[in-house]
Amino acid sequence: MTDPVRADFTHGLPLTVRWGEMDALGHVNNTVYYRYSEDGRIDYFSQLLATGDPFHETGPILAELGCQFRQQLRFPAEIEITTRIHRIGRSSMGVQQALWHREGGHLVALMEAVLVWFDYSAQTSVAVPDTLRERIRAFEVVPPAM
Repeated sequence: MTDPVRADFTHGLPLTVRWGEMDALGHVNNTVYYRYSEDGRIDYFSQLLATGDPFHETGPILAELGCQFRQQLRFPAEIEITTRIHRIGRSSMGVQQALWHREGGHLVALMEAVLVWFDYSAQTSVAVPDTLRERIRAFEVVPPAM
């Protein structure tokens, strides 16, 4: 997959690198990137479903998450995590996220995740609701593959 550009993403969440996120080598610890990813996914769905029903009996559950580190990130820095759904299957969604320096717009990291729509009571995957599919299609700049 080629690197995305910022314009591929409708959703973005600005973040500030904190001093305590650095490791002994003076750059942001790799585990922190996964927290940034989580912040972006949660904010994405909060914004997408702002007028809809919150998750009660069904909702997304993280099945897979990977990160490609492109640059070191150091304190101080203003960054942005962008999130988009690039694929929707029967019960799963492919999520692409990119971490950018806000000043200069340089790509710092690229993340890929798989979310499964999950019935928490039955403890099994279920179909992504059609209403959610439509919201995602209407929300995204680049329509997801179906």
